[in-house]
Amino acid sequence: MVFEQDDPAGAGAVPVQMLGTVSSTQDAARAALEGGKSGAAFALATTDQRSGRGRLGRRWSTPPGDGLALTLVHPTALPLEARSWCSLVTGLGVLAALRGARAEDADGRSAAAGLGLKWPNDVLTSAGRKLSGILLEAHGDALLVGVGVNLRGPVRDPGGAPVEGAAWLSGPDGLVGAPVNAEVLAALLAARIEAELRQLEECGGDALASGQWARYGEACITPGRPVTVEPLGAGEGPGAIGGQGAYSGTAARIDHQGRLCVVLPDGAVRAVSVGDVRHARMHHQPHETSLRARRDAQG
Repeated sequence: MVFEQDDPAGAGAVPVQMLGTVSSTQDAARAALEGGKSGAAFALATTDQRSGRGRLGRRWSTPPGDGLALTLVHPTALPLEARSWCSLVTGLGVLAALRGARAEDADGRSAAAGLGLKWPNDVLTSAGRKLSGILLEAHGDALLVGVGVNLRGPVRDPGGAPVEGAAWLSGPDGLVGAPVNAEVLAALLAARIEAELRQLEECGGDALASGQWARYGEACITPGRPVTVEPLGAGEGPGAIGGQGAYSGTAARIDHQGRLCVVLPDGAVRAVSVGDVRHARMHHQPHETSLRARRDAQG
């Protein structure tokens, strides 16, 4: 077994039901809620998702055994205006799950080594390859927290072509060479994400008071990078880039509301609360640049 829980007793564990083939774990979770399931947090997961979706309407498919799709249902008391940090701290939970799993191969490589968050919550390797994506949707008083992790690669699109910029855990050029136990990883993801969301809720959605603003700042690799921002609705279709509303600048910092502050070429600062942010190529190491940007922002 490659992934083993640090805490087999499961303190703070969230019930996780492993499903067979599904169209989407988000839709399955919504159906469970509409069928009367409520109360404490629970999660549904599969390694065979056929019609998943990501942020900004992107399609997310999980060929059998190649990826893990999970939806955590988190009951929330936060009003809509206090939920801006929920998506970001979910990314912290995903990183914590990967770090909390003893996931080393024969060469000693860890799945969590060099991972960081691209604003708001994509999990990237130090080389900028995407390992995991996150989607949050609201359903009544519950948050549907969808997570996809590439378990096995190379990752291919429905037509069989390699997906450029993808990362995966096991297989050729994987972060960890040996197979991954999907059920254990699902349990870790659900528990760690729920813990982050509860911590945020205890502070009324205030990430500064909860300490999560500082931790997110350390984990996020976007500050200090040249970026292109595609505001929601500016493109011509799901995931479109380069529409009339797109603009470029340098990501400077994450503000207390969880917005990405981008410095434009004329020196003006624009705060991004929602949209698609693309990292431009750069010659610096991401974490070194991010740390330097945070030092500059703090004076």
